[in-house]
Formats: sequence, structure tokens, C-alpha cells
Amino acid sequence: MTEEHQLPDHLQARRIRILPWVMLLVMLLMVASIFIPVPYYVMRPGSAVALGPIIQVEEGKKDAKGAFMLTTVRMGEANPFWYVYAHLSPDAELVEKETVLNGGSDEDFTKREQAVMQNSQKIAEAVAFRLAGYPVKVENHGVTVMGTAEGLPAKGKLQVGDVIIAVDGHKTMERTILQQYLVKKKVGDTVEITFLRDEEEKTASITLAEIKDENGKRPGIGISLDNYQTIEIPKDVSIASKNIGGPSAGLMFTLEIYDQLNKDLDLTRGYKIAGTGTISDDGTVGRIGGINHKIVAADSAGAEIFFAPDDEGYATSNYEDAVVTAKRIGTSMKIVPVKNVRDAVKYLTSLAPKHS
Repeated sequence: MTEEHQLPDHLQARRIRILPWVMLLVMLLMVASIFIPVPYYVMRPGSAVALGPIIQVEEGKKDAKGAFMLTTVRMGEANPFWYVYAHLSPDAELVEKETVLNGGSDEDFTKREQAVMQNSQKIAEAVAFRLAGYPVKVENHGVTVMGTAEGLPAKGKLQVGDVIIAVDGHKTMERTILQQYLVKKKVGDTVEITFLRDEEEKTASITLAEIKDENGKRPGIGISLDNYQTIEIPKDVSIASKNIGGPSAGLMFTLEIYDQLNKDLDLTRGYKIAGTGTISDDGTVGRIGGINHKIVAADSAGAEIFFAPDDEGYATSNYEDAVVTAKRIGTSMKIVPVKNVRDAVKYLTSLAPKHS
């Protein structure tokens, strides 16, 4: 038989006085952890968004029985709470902040993501219209600066969104022309870069440094870049992508535009179809990041089919990673590999329409 002992009155009173202060301290520590930054971003499943209401093609059809959906990854600056959560949850991961920002600021990152998204939309329009048999005119007008690396010569002289139009007086209408010109120079050489910033022409003298990447060593100025293009298509297309950034919706943009152009064909076949992948001028579907999070987002939104890039040159393809995640979460969603947008179109046109 146990005996119960009651604390003396003065000790009980002391415990009562201390308890609120302990609780307050715990609450303050919890609140502080939300605002204490750590050098990581946390990535987790975002959403799957139907593209029908977002994309409007002039004289395009609006009566698809199913839906094409883009998928997103939710990403934000980590704090101690999210740091711990990411280590415990299979649906969250940490990415070093420096890897995300690539030597730039948060503002640079946002500008880069918006610029890449706009370029992705233009390419998707061109590919979809060509696929539907319409004439398309594409012209390169320079090279867009997508980022500047910390500690390399372009930092502080060029900004995200600048359009390089010449080097040493030689026109650079495509990024390959710029790259080929610089690779023939030597480290320590100085080049004069002519560029447009907010439509105003400017120049900057930049001394070449040694750039190290997966292709080895070469002279360069330390920028990530893309072609600045104008694309002429015979019908107006409006895409209200709001605050979604990045290039990974290219494939799904292309499919939605192509579907609206084909009034006699419902390419969705009545299914909810999600997917991801960049899109190139020739329709090639490229690798993206966060495929595991996009599978979770698509499954949560009730998608029945998911197109995943069947890319090469990596230990595992996006498609293979997608299959692993699909098995882990036990989804019935069909994961379909695609190398080119034509693979997706062929798969859907051979699919029996869904009976409601």
C-alpha cells in the first residue's frame, strides 16, 4: 500500500508561482523558433491547379469533360520548427538556401522564377500551335540574365532580367553565340557587354574569370542565362499563372493549349490529368525538381493520370522517382513516362474515354 504525501503549503505556493513563468518561457521559445531563420528552404507538396480557367485561347473550345492540371511545390524559408519537421516527415525536405538562391537575393530568385515561367509559357504556345498545324514564327532577340553567381565578375554589374544583345560589338541573339564567343577568350581578358535594362541600353566592362561546372573549366562571367524570344502565333493566348513561378508547367501548358485548339477532340478523355516537366522548342519534356512533392499534391487533388519526365543522364529519372513516391503513398493514380509532348498526346488519344 502506498502513502500519499502532500507538499507543505509554502512549497505548493512556490510551485504555483513558478508554473506560469515556465509556461510563458516555453511559449516564448516556441514563438521565437518560428522567426529564427536557418540556412535552408523547406520543400513540401503544393497544389494541383486546373488549367482550363487559367488559360484562354482565342476561339478555343471550353467544354472538356476532364481537366489538365499543373502541380506545384510549396517552398519557404525554414525555421527550427520546419527544420525538425523536415527530418521527421517523408513529405518535406530541406534544400540549402545558397543552392536555391544561386548567389543572389530573394528578390533575384523571385525575378528569375517569374522570367523562367514567362519563357516557359511562350515556348508552350509555340509547341502547341505547331502541333495543331498552325504557323509559328520564333525570333531570338538576345540573352536573358537569369542569375548572377556570388564571387564572379558579373555580380553587381548585371542583374536578373537584363538582356545581353552584344559582346565586344558582336551581336548575341542566342545564348549559344554568347557562350561560343566567351569560351574562345582567356581568363583575365576584359569584354564589353551591351545589354538592355528596362528597355534602356547600357554597357559594362567585365573581366573573365575561371568558371567550373559539370563540363569542366572555362572562361566566363558567372551568369545563368536563357534566350530572349518573341513568338508570333495566329491566335491570342492569355495565361493567368498568378504567383506561380518556374519552368516546370511547360508540358501541361502545352497540352491545355493544344486541347483548346482542337475543337473536335477532347484530349482529356474525361480524366483528371496532372503532370510536370519543362518544354523545349522541339517538344522535349525536361527534368524538374520536387517530383515527389508533386505526386503527393496531384493525388490529394484526385488526379487519375500523372505525366512524369522520362529524362536521362541521372541516377534515376523523374519518372522512376515518381513511381517510388506513388507506391509509398499507395495512390491509384497512373504514372505515365513522357520524353516528348507527342508521347503524352499519343497516350491520351489511344485511351478509352472515361464513362461518367
